[in-house]
Amino acid sequence: MKLSSEELDHFQTLESLEEEVFSEQERDALRVKAEGRARLRRALAEDVSREIAAYMAREGIGFNELTRRLAVSPATTSKLMRGSGNITLETIAQISELLGKKPSLAFS
Repeated sequence: MKLSSEELDHFQTLESLEEEVFSEQERDALRVKAEGRARLRRALAEDVSREIAAYMAREGIGFNELTRRLAVSPATTSKLMRGSGNITLETIAQISELLGKKPSLAFS
């Protein structure tokens, strides 16, 4: 749905747009769903971070060497180690290759 500039001016914030479009119950349901997805993403990122930390300990390497071996930017390495950011499938493949492990995803 495309809104005119007059209609866009009516909505000062995303929150006011949400209030106009969705009921309170629908907004609550969307918020719960978004929070659940965020928890799942965080859990996956933390799993990757733990695997990287274990690899670094086994190999006796630091941040710079990990960055070099992954062939990623220092910012990406930092995000991976913190368990933050959005990890792409390509990055998971790079990490898997480095670790010598096949990634698996289990739904429980």
